[in-house]
Amino acid sequence: MPKLAATVQTSAPPIQFAASPALDMMNAMYFTSLVTQIEGIDGWPVRLRDEMAPDLLAELDFLYNYPAGDPGILGTLGDNLFVHPEAWATIEDLIAYVANLRDGDDPADRGAGIQGLIFQAIFRYPDDLDPSVYAGTADREAIERRLRSLGDRDTDTIMRDYDRPDKLRERIIALIQRFHAEHYQNEMADRMPALSRSVAAHGGEAASEAEALARKLTGKPKSCLEAGCAGAYHQHVFAPSIDMGVYNSCAIVDGVHGMFYPLEPQYRGFPVDMEETRMARIYKALGDEQRLRILRLLRNREMYAQEIVESTGIHQSVVSRHLTFMKAVGLVNARRQNNMKFFSLNPEVREQLASTLSLFASQA
Repeated sequence: MPKLAATVQTSAPPIQFAASPALDMMNAMYFTSLVTQIEGIDGWPVRLRDEMAPDLLAELDFLYNYPAGDPGILGTLGDNLFVHPEAWATIEDLIAYVANLRDGDDPADRGAGIQGLIFQAIFRYPDDLDPSVYAGTADREAIERRLRSLGDRDTDTIMRDYDRPDKLRERIIALIQRFHAEHYQNEMADRMPALSRSVAAHGGEAASEAEALARKLTGKPKSCLEAGCAGAYHQHVFAPSIDMGVYNSCAIVDGVHGMFYPLEPQYRGFPVDMEETRMARIYKALGDEQRLRILRLLRNREMYAQEIVESTGIHQSVVSRHLTFMKAVGLVNARRQNNMKFFSLNPEVREQLASTLSLFASQA
C-alpha cells in the first residue's frame, strides 16, 4: 500500500498540510457520488461513473445518501477523518479505523461509532434544522422523528439498518476495499506525487493567516473561514484534491477545520492558465436560461431560495442545484441568517466579464 507523504506543520495557530491516500480516496468517492446531483464536477469522478461495476456504483450511491441524503454516513465518515490522522497513512489504516468503530449507541458518547455517524449525518448538516426540537431526546428516537418529518424517506427500512450497525460497518469496509482495488490504486502513481508536491510547496505558509491562505488555495475572493465555516478552531488541516471541479470541500469536527483545496495544475505537470479556466466556468454557468432568469431576479435584491422558487416556478431541487453551481463559480454570494440562506449577485464578476471583451478589441 502507498505510504502517507510527509506532512508539514506550521506554528500556532496550527495549520497542517496533508497528502493522504485515505483522505484523497474518500474525497474522490464523495465527488463521484455527487456527479449526478450537482453541476461543475469533471474529470475522473465523471469517468468513474461509466467505468464502475453497477453493483459497486449502487453501493457507493447508497452509502453517500443513507440515511437522509448527501453527505450520508460515508460522507460523514470522510469529514470525521480530519480529526483521525491515525487513519491517513494507508488504505489499510483507513480500513482498520472503520473496523474498530463501535456500534455507537452509548448515550454518554454521542457521535461515536457507526450509529453515531448516522446521527451526525442527519443533524450536523441541514441549514433549516432547529436542534432544540430534539433536545433531551434519545438518539434513536430523534433520528426516527426527523426522518418521519422529512416525508420522503422509508423510515422503517432506515431504522432497521440503524439497528444492525455491524452490517453497515461491513458494507462500508467492502466498498472502500473494492473502490481501492478496482479503481484508486491504479491512480496512485500519478496522484500522490502531485499531491505531495503541493503540500511541500506550502510548508512555509504563515500559520497566522488562515483566512488569507484559504483564499489563496481556493482562488475564491472570500474563503469558507469567512463565510459558512467561520468560527474558532484549534487546528486547520488543508489537503489538496484533484476531483472537486469548481467546488471546495470543508468539514468542521471537534474544533478542527478541514478543507480540501484544488490541486494547482503546475504540480500535475502541465501548464494551465487558472484565470482562463475560471472565466470559462463562469461562461458555462451563464449558458443556461434558467440560471439567467435567477440572475435577473437577483439583480434587483437579495433573495432566499424559496422566493426564487416561487418567482420562477422552477422546482426547488433544480433551483438549489443552479444556486450551488453559480456560487461555486463566483456568480452569486450567499449568506446564512436564522437558518435561511440568502443569495445575491457578486458585483466583482461584472468587471471580470467585461475584461473578456478586450479579446475582441482591434489591435490596429
